[in-house]
Amino acid sequence: MKYLPALFLFVLATLITTLFPGCSDTQGSTSGKQLFSLHCAGCHPDGSNTITPSKTLKSADLQANMITTPEGIMEKMRNPGPGMPQFTEAMIPEYQAIRIGKYVLKTFH
Repeated sequence: MKYLPALFLFVLATLITTLFPGCSDTQGSTSGKQLFSLHCAGCHPDGSNTITPSKTLKSADLQANMITTPEGIMEKMRNPGPGMPQFTEAMIPEYQAIRIGKYVLKTFH
């Protein structure tokens, strides 16, 4: 019985990290591609835009909107335009948002 609280915490932590894989990434292993798939791909499959088709993640569109760095992509995530949900620091920490930005810039030409 004295191990029951520890066992409960272990099972709870395992369940949380299984259901919410981004929660277990403390500066670590989740790639930009994985984070993009989790948070962005629903509206931006293959770098397109299902809500506002003229605002894709392709280099030409990003540059036309003066978004040229991972930090610029993070800024758009934090302060989006109409039709895009806001991703706060609590939802996507800065280091993960930067990974997403780097992935977008190197993937969607």
